[in-house]
Amino acid sequence: MQSVVRSFMAFLLALGTVVAVSTSWAMASAIPLLAAHTTALIMGGTFHPLIEPHDDPEFVTSYLDNAVIGHLNPAFAGPVTNAVAVFTPEEFFPMGRLTLDKSVAEGRANLDRCVVGSADCVFNDDAAVLAEAGSVAPQVGDSFLVFGYSQSSVIASMTKQDLIDDYQPGDPAVSFMLIANPMRPNGGVLMRGKGWPTIPILGISFSGASPTDSALLPDGSYAYPTVDVARQYDGLGGDFPVRPLNLIALLNALLGYGLLHGETVDVPFDQARYQGREGDTSYYLIETDIVPLLQPLESFIPKPILKALDAPLRVIIEDAYDREISPGTPTSFSWWPVNDPFGLAVKLIKSIPVAVDNFFEGFGFRRVLGTEAPGTFGIGGPDLPADPDAHVAATAQPQQEAPTSGRQSSAEYVAPEVGPVTEPSGDDVEPDAVEEKQGDDVADGPSKEQAPTAPADDPADPADPDEPADGANELDAEQAAPPCDETEQDAPAADTGPKASSTTTGPAAGDDAVSDDAVSEHAVSDDAGARHGGSVVSPGRVADHRLRAGAAVHRMRPAV
Repeated sequence: MQSVVRSFMAFLLALGTVVAVSTSWAMASAIPLLAAHTTALIMGGTFHPLIEPHDDPEFVTSYLDNAVIGHLNPAFAGPVTNAVAVFTPEEFFPMGRLTLDKSVAEGRANLDRCVVGSADCVFNDDAAVLAEAGSVAPQVGDSFLVFGYSQSSVIASMTKQDLIDDYQPGDPAVSFMLIANPMRPNGGVLMRGKGWPTIPILGISFSGASPTDSALLPDGSYAYPTVDVARQYDGLGGDFPVRPLNLIALLNALLGYGLLHGETVDVPFDQARYQGREGDTSYYLIETDIVPLLQPLESFIPKPILKALDAPLRVIIEDAYDREISPGTPTSFSWWPVNDPFGLAVKLIKSIPVAVDNFFEGFGFRRVLGTEAPGTFGIGGPDLPADPDAHVAATAQPQQEAPTSGRQSSAEYVAPEVGPVTEPSGDDVEPDAVEEKQGDDVADGPSKEQAPTAPADDPADPADPDEPADGANELDAEQAAPPCDETEQDAPAADTGPKASSTTTGPAAGDDAVSDDAVSEHAVSDDAGARHGGSVVSPGRVADHRLRAGAAVHRMRPAV
């Protein structure tokens, strides 16, 4: 009996030891999880230092929420738990006391302090902002994301270069998001003019390209992964022509800056199209439906007419760009006004029937001449590539709840709903398989836009109209099953294509600000999980983030 009691006591002692060790391990593990922040260091654009008296608390908190909900959370593994409005001067002489170079230098010095969690970091600690946004000072040990827009994307690029220059193995990773970046390697005006002298009086130096060569870590990721988003034809925001002597393209880019640049930050990240990758940086492009030269006419000329004019005009404009070159390859100005005179003439001829079809299609008719609608870069331009990481979203579960800037009162999160399977693009299924599935054998799967299926009661195979009925039935019986299997095997691959194209147009005025409305909604797609230059991207975008901003915000147009 005593031996039984001793054994039982030993068992209780061992059990208590296991529980105590497990509890202490759990507590030790929980401490850094509770103490650590995913801190977003968010900067404004030109004329918006995100601090009073320039920007009031309502503007600042709305801008923070837009940066977090519309851009950072869907682009990177998240969620952001601490959004900080970092002070940068954001001035531009003569409309401010500092030249561009001096404004960037002061902002760079402060961001360098903030990105290492220094106590000297200057940020908006206004009580009204802290109460609404829940911001706390950046700390050593935080996981940092840097958000730069327009001028502040230049600051972010230079801070990234500082981190690369000083990198030591074991340094914490920092992620960057650059919106309307004048230092974009292929498109940024500050890269196009690299090697030019500084513009006097204005103090504008052509700084070159944003770096893409941060250290490759043992796990295959990069030390400073970056996402760069530009808007098509925003001349000073990352899409300046290579050939500025193409005066039509030059005027279009400058007008695009005036009309599009201010709303670029308002376009949610999920509406940008993947454009390519170079080193640690993934590039995205917000498409422009009608070239800026025609946009001022929208108020009194029907859009179908403008779409018709857009076709030949876009051919001329796109000749001033080198779209075949990766957006991550540094590309300077070329002083020959025409890329390929003969090729340009051929494309212009081809654009005439396309313009006619654009006209009829715009009024609800079919494309009478049978041409295909041109792509992002117009007739003869390259197609945008498929996002190589889009398959992650097709298999990953959507993320359920995610705080943003830490301010629950200003952002309402709704659990995502699983949407329908993405329709294949039409290019992902072999033409033969599509043709064989057009008859009675079509049992499931979405229809293709470019290969519409025949009605279910159609005869067997339209490709063989003279074949006897019995022969057709035997042929169908022999071939029906294999194409179905083949198509079903291809179906998942069809889901891995790029995000659906969409174009956002907005008012023609204003800059570097969030929406003018008191209530702005940023829907974040749940299909965008991916890796950007090695950084794990959110595998399931929250399907219905809704931001309720407290007051209308003001817009100002930046100089860069």
